[in-house]
Order: sequence, then C-alpha cells, then structure tokens
Amino acid sequence: MNDQLERVRLQINTVDAELSRLFSQRMDLVAQVAKIKEEAGLPIYDPQREKQVLERISQRVEAAKAPHLRRVYQCLMDASKDYERGLMNTIPAPALMEDDFPCRPKVACQGVTGAFSGEAARCMFPDGEQIFVHSWEDAFEKVSQGECDFAVLPVENSLAGSVGQVYDLLLQYRLTISKACRLPVEQNLLALPGATLDDIHEIYSHPQGLAQCKKFCARLPLARTIPMENTAAAAKMVAALGDIHKAAIASSYCAEIYGLQVLADNIQTAQHNTTRFVAVSRQSFHTEHANKISLVFSLPHQPGALNQLLSQFAALGLNLTKIESRPVGEKNFEYYFYLDFAGNTSSAQIQLLMDDLRKNLPSFTFLGNYQEI
Repeated sequence: MNDQLERVRLQINTVDAELSRLFSQRMDLVAQVAKIKEEAGLPIYDPQREKQVLERISQRVEAAKAPHLRRVYQCLMDASKDYERGLMNTIPAPALMEDDFPCRPKVACQGVTGAFSGEAARCMFPDGEQIFVHSWEDAFEKVSQGECDFAVLPVENSLAGSVGQVYDLLLQYRLTISKACRLPVEQNLLALPGATLDDIHEIYSHPQGLAQCKKFCARLPLARTIPMENTAAAAKMVAALGDIHKAAIASSYCAEIYGLQVLADNIQTAQHNTTRFVAVSRQSFHTEHANKISLVFSLPHQPGALNQLLSQFAALGLNLTKIESRPVGEKNFEYYFYLDFAGNTSSAQIQLLMDDLRKNLPSFTFLGNYQEI
C-alpha cells in the first residue's frame, strides 16, 4: 500500500512541476498585462474578465470538479492581481498638479438630487456637474470607463462607522483618492404635508441613515423601518406615493425639493453627526496642501506582524487616523488592512517608508495623497 501511495505521489510531483512551469509562464504574461494597464491608465480589477475566466474553465472539467477548479482559479487571479499591484503600485509621481483639476468636472454621485453625496460633491467641486447613478459600483464604473472625472463616495460616519461596501470597491477598482471632506449630517423625518407622527407606519432611508436615527425610530413603536439605496431616493419615493403613513429620513433640502414637510428635525442619535466622503479619480493630483495618505495592504501570517508594521509609523512620528480590516474575498479569515495617516509624499521619510512597505508586504497599494477639508 505504501509503495502504491508513493508511486501516486511521484506522479503528483511530476504534475506539480509542470504546473509550476506554467504558473511562471502565466505570471510573465500578467507582467505584460500590468505594463499595458499602467500605460493605458486601466484599473487592475476587471470583474467582467474574471467572470468570463471562471465560466470558461468550469466548462473544461467534470461538474463535480468545477467548484474546486473555480476556487483554485479565484486564488490564481487574486495572486495575479497582487503581482500586478507590486509591479504598478510604486508611489506615483503625479502627472497633474492641483491647478490641473478640471474647471467643471463631471462628478458621479450615488442616488438622486438631494443626496448627501451631492452635497459633498458641491463642497469639493463647487463648479462640477453632478451625474447621479443608481449604486456606488455604478459611480466607480463611470470613472473607470472615463465617463466622469470623479466619483464622490461615503467611507465613514462618526456614528454608524465605516461603509464596508465602498472600501471593498476601492480595493477592486484601484482608483486614486484625490480629495476628501467631512460633511456635517443632520437627519430629519420627512412626510407629506398634513401628516403627523401618529400617522407614520413606515420609515424609509438608507441603512446608514436608519442606523444614525435608531433611537428616534424606537420612539415610534408602530412604525417599521425599511432600508433603501439612498436617503434622497427615499424622500422622492414618499412624495411620489402620496401616502401619509409613509415617511423618509433625509435632509431638509430634500423636503424643499420634493414638497415634503419636516415632522421632526435633527433626529440623529449623535448631535455631532459627520460623514466622511472621498472623491476618486483615474489620475492622481499633486498638491502641497495634501494632508492625508491612504493605503491598503495585507500582512504576512506571523506573530506580531501588525505590531511591527505600526511601529514603523510610530518611529517616524506619523499620526494614524484610521485602520480598518476587511475580509479577502473567498479566503477564510484572511484580511486586507486599510490605513490612513497624516502626511505628504513630498517627505523623503515617507517616500522611503512607502517603498519599504511595497517591497516587504505580501500586497500593497497606494490609494492616494490628498487634502481633506
């Protein structure tokens, strides 16, 4: 039995040797792809391409083996993306300066007129043209395909915490953060004119809006909360339905533009309720006023890896303003880390630190150096 097992293992070793040769050949081709993408300004992640690859390879094996092959290929494509990032993501020497920001940029915002993303876009790009889209991923696509100059997206709320889906999209699309702002958010309960609090049976809003007003909603025990894709979309729908039993949590600006009344104002649990928005673009912009740097990376699986990394920032006196972990795709209990810190890449010390992290971490992406207002 042991001799038979050994013979089979020797055959596996032969197959593994051929797989290793083909893997090296494939990664050489990935390097060519990275160069083409970098020259064309294309994102590393191409979800349509990955879907096509997984569908194609699944048809080349027996049905029972297909899900296992898909897992292998997903890991292979993840490794390929990480390899591309290592080749492409040195700290960029930005081709564009602050003065090169478009005068009237097209800015993708999720939602409809009145959305908080629109207010953040006006804060960062007062003369910009707002293009409203259905989802956050649609906003990323608009920029990735060159249809918009920027996309404005929420990444964090002082009460409800991080917006995980946006962080995942940042990792997928690899666009550059060019600006950021902190927008004070005042939530209001909006309903049809003539409605009272006792009339309300349903409250619509974005999940973040509902979370920010959880205590207020609990005071209306007969009203159930229903999540929607956007606060402004909720207000627009309530106005269109014409039902006094329905209400929306949104801004007072939405009440003005959709003809609703404010039943209760400033209803968020925390009175100092602020949402942080970022503007992402295909190109990076350099400004002497840039005061924040954002990174995403993975760590080696060894004791003290995170502590060792953070100690490098402490040694340079760099102020970390955020660190967040997110799961790595289909890999169980593996994580990417998003990290923000105060600084400007004109600093030689920061340049050397970024270069060291890029060389020594399993994966590393520089998301941008930008001004947060």
